Amino acid sequence: MRLREYALFAEIVGGMAVIIGLIFVGLELRQNTLMQRVTATQALSANYEDAVDAVGRDAELACIYVRGINSLDNLNGIERYRFFVLWFHLLRAGEQMHYYSLEGMVDERIWRGYERQMSDIFRYPGFQQYWQSRKEWYSDEFQQFVGQIISGAGSDVQEPFSFDGCERP
Repeated sequence: MRLREYALFAEIVGGMAVIIGLIFVGLELRQNTLMQRVTATQALSANYEDAVDAVGRDAELACIYVRGINSLDNLNGIERYRFFVLWFHLLRAGEQMHYYSLEGMVDERIWRGYERQMSDIFRYPGFQQYWQSRKEWYSDEFQQFVGQIISGAGSDVQEPFSFDGCERP
């Protein structure tokens, strides 16, 4: 009888060890998911910030952005090209962040800030002109996302965006 009691006790201890091991694995998976989310958020934010930083470092590009966001008619050929390249980079970074946010891999709090920023910018006529001419470059899901923002803006178009020194001579 004593041997049976030891076997039962060993079984109970073994079962508890399995449960503790599963809890540990669960905690590790949760920690790993959190770290992946943080890493993805940082990398995607850096891509977007690099594109924005290019505008801040280059006065000519900043003026192209300011004039172009109001209307593509404010830009000559090379300026329009630079405006399109800039928006390609900004939107590609935004598209990646949107995709990863749908997959739950971007911190929701950070995504909401980017989403609000995009909602403001997408209301400008120059952006909408760009979007109409190049939206097919982006995924269907991102096209739908941008389309919802633009249609939600309705007639709530932003006041003209301007900075001293960016007017056409």
